[in-house]
Amino acid sequence: MDINKIFILNIKKWRKVKGFSQKDLAEKCGSAHSYIRQLESGKGNPSFAFIGKIADALQIEPYRLFYDETSKLSNTAYLKHIELIQNNLMESLTKNIKTAFDDIKNNV
Repeated sequence: MDINKIFILNIKKWRKVKGFSQKDLAEKCGSAHSYIRQLESGKGNPSFAFIGKIADALQIEPYRLFYDETSKLSNTAYLKHIELIQNNLMESLTKNIKTAFDDIKNNV
């Protein structure tokens, strides 16, 4: 998918996820409502600094504005990453729970 299309889809998606109107996002970025409208229609080209302002306003990392969630490869890699995190958390929780029970047993 074209990087511009990805950006447009993601800025709209994240704006809606956060419950912002175009005007709300513009105010949070210190810009005109019409500029956000231009960006979402593909007619504007934001600077890196403005992309940072958008990400800050949406409370996301800037890369999320360029992440292709429709890509099968991206989804597969993301799911593997999530599974790895989940497995690491479960191992850590299991270890910590066992340690806590051992401590309780030793103090009784």
